[in-house]
Amino acid sequence: MKQFLVIIIALWLLTFSCKQTTSPPKPNMPPFTKLSNIPVPGDTVFPLVNITWDGGDMDGYITGCEYSYTTYHLVKGDSFYFDWVKTDKDVISIIFESSDVMNKQKLRLRAIDNKGAKDPTPAELIFYTPQTKIPVTTILSPANKSKLFYLDETTDWWPGIPIQYTATDEDGEVVAYGVSVDSSDFFWTTDTSLIITPDQFKQPLAGKHSIRVTSKDNTNLFDPNGTGISIDLIHPEFSKNLLVIDDTNENQFPSSVKATDADVDSFYTAIFNPDSTWDLQADGFPPKDILGKYKTIFWHGDNPTTQQAHLLPQYSDQVKDYLNCGGNLIVSGWQVLSSFAYGKNIDDIEFKEGSFMHDYLHINKAGQTPTFPSDFLGAKTKPNNGFSSVSVSMDLLPSFPYKGKLNSINTIVEPGGFTEGIYYYYGAGNYQDLIGATVGIHYYGTSYNVIVIGFPMFFLNHDDAAVMAKELIKAIN
Repeated sequence: MKQFLVIIIALWLLTFSCKQTTSPPKPNMPPFTKLSNIPVPGDTVFPLVNITWDGGDMDGYITGCEYSYTTYHLVKGDSFYFDWVKTDKDVISIIFESSDVMNKQKLRLRAIDNKGAKDPTPAELIFYTPQTKIPVTTILSPANKSKLFYLDETTDWWPGIPIQYTATDEDGEVVAYGVSVDSSDFFWTTDTSLIITPDQFKQPLAGKHSIRVTSKDNTNLFDPNGTGISIDLIHPEFSKNLLVIDDTNENQFPSSVKATDADVDSFYTAIFNPDSTWDLQADGFPPKDILGKYKTIFWHGDNPTTQQAHLLPQYSDQVKDYLNCGGNLIVSGWQVLSSFAYGKNIDDIEFKEGSFMHDYLHINKAGQTPTFPSDFLGAKTKPNNGFSSVSVSMDLLPSFPYKGKLNSINTIVEPGGFTEGIYYYYGAGNYQDLIGATVGIHYYGTSYNVIVIGFPMFFLNHDDAAVMAKELIKAIN
């Protein structure tokens, strides 16, 4: 009987326990939000504001927040609404719209918990921002209406059209630049210089093109107008052989030299028979539409530089453009190389990478022989190098301190790569250490060739100079 009662009680307990249910789960509690006191409520601050916030959740954890704001334009009387944006950052950098003279900003921020619930009562902060000033953009180079050489494709020496620009912002910081070529969409960069390649221009490449640059500051304001230039692209045709550029100032010849500009012009016309000549003193540097017709430039500066330097350093950028596109250059003269260190001792200077002497004339170190006593009698060559020895004319410099010899000759102490010596110093014996010094080099390049001569051809024996001219042209081509 007792066993039966035990079984009955057990069945009753089992039945009771199966019918019992648990309490329903409690609803998720929303998170709460707190803003730091920076900026201080009611303060006036720069429109780029760092907002620091915190939050909590009684039954979970915070995963991020959403923020929005409304800008009230206090002078205009209208407003601007910025819709909710989600972020998981604890410190948020916000650029508040501030186009009016004074702007009231009402910021709202609400925390989000791990179940997606949002604070139903967002934290609020009211402060003010002044109007921000737009950046002002300037194109530094090329100048407006510049004429520039171009090639159909880029090369190692001609990468494209370089452009440099900058911008100023009175109340902030410029963070990006937009560049448009031939009315294309702006592409954005943080660089203040770039290379525009041929494929970025509209066809045809020859002729006029436009470049426009704008800028953006750290409050997301744009220069609405930007700045623009027009350039004229010219393809070097190299349809003619030789242009002689006259950088010789006969007024600086030694007083005993009785030679005029016409005499020098006749001398070079006779020995080179060029397609054309160009007088730098009278006409300035030749424009690109003329320069680009010639395969080779012969540049002479045959006067000493006691009063002013030769003009090659002044026009080196224009010569670089010509060489980069495939032209050739022969330079000869009296202290032409010293003009790149005018007012200094050229023997003490090492021409670094980036300089015209180093990169284009391919000379790392040069020198200049003493002024007195005059010693230079001419230049020797090595057997079978394609050049003939030359001698100074005894008739052109008969008086003291020359007496048929030249002084202040430029030597090439340390030539650059891919060069070979072609002329070597010989003198009257006053300077034994100068015997055999290099006074002429030939650079062989992938885009252009250059020959540099450290003495003036005008003061050589005419027959020697005529042979020299033919050998120079043959070598450069």
